[in-house]
Amino acid sequence: MNYTQNKLEESVQSFNEPLKLEIGSLYQAKAIKKIPNAQDGGVVTSLLGYALDDGIIKGAVVAGRDIYWNTFPAIVTDSRELKKYAGSVYFPMNNKDYKEMVRRAIDTYRDIGIVITPNELKVLGMGISMVKSDEIYLKIGLFCLGIFNPEKFWNYVDKGIKREEVKRFEIDKELKLIDKEGKTIFQRPVKEAHEYSIPRCKKCRDFIPDAADLSVGAGPEKNTCGVYIQTARGLEIFKNAYKNDLLVVEEVPAKFNDRFKKTVHQKSLMSRRAEPTEHRACI
Repeated sequence: MNYTQNKLEESVQSFNEPLKLEIGSLYQAKAIKKIPNAQDGGVVTSLLGYALDDGIIKGAVVAGRDIYWNTFPAIVTDSRELKKYAGSVYFPMNNKDYKEMVRRAIDTYRDIGIVITPNELKVLGMGISMVKSDEIYLKIGLFCLGIFNPEKFWNYVDKGIKREEVKRFEIDKELKLIDKEGKTIFQRPVKEAHEYSIPRCKKCRDFIPDAADLSVGAGPEKNTCGVYIQTARGLEIFKNAYKNDLLVVEEVPAKFNDRFKKTVHQKSLMSRRAEPTEHRACI
């Protein structure tokens, strides 16, 4: 057997072997089935859908928006309804409404899942109607460096652009607003947009929620997500979704892994210099 044949067999064997998944590790993933309106790889929608279909959770609290990008919390109990909430939302929900929705979901369904930023998880634990972290069965965190103040942000955007024309945001080094035809109708440096993030984001020291079971954000390649496993429960659900052929999962490139660790560290030390997130969600 020659060298080329050896390498080919090794490659095929490696491809067929399931990837070993571990707590405390970062992976690249995307949904096998294309999810309309998903921001990147559709991992959050796939994980919630799997958890609902398998009876792991009975309901999920997610962020919704209307055509004008006004946000609201919603409870989903049927995985087929998740597609209505696919996609990233870059604006905050009303804290009172969100806490009440999570409390209602827990009281009604007991075993629930949530998709949450670091600050939202903290908000749940505040005040008289506080929700304890251990009352929530599945917590999917989001990589987050900030979200926008709606009023200031839309005043910043060109006056000729109507909110209802915007279908999605794309945020990396540039902030882009994409319309329904796929055209970029607004583009500015993301550093410039930092001025219009909400004040509490500039004080937040968390890139991912510490109490999440796993956290998800933009991946190293287009249409992929980065997934960081934080607990045994998160590992089990992610692993089972992978084994059930709902997700394609790969190791992340070393550079992306290093950048993730650096961002977590810098966020904790230099929170006041943080810029708006590359992707608030990866749904």
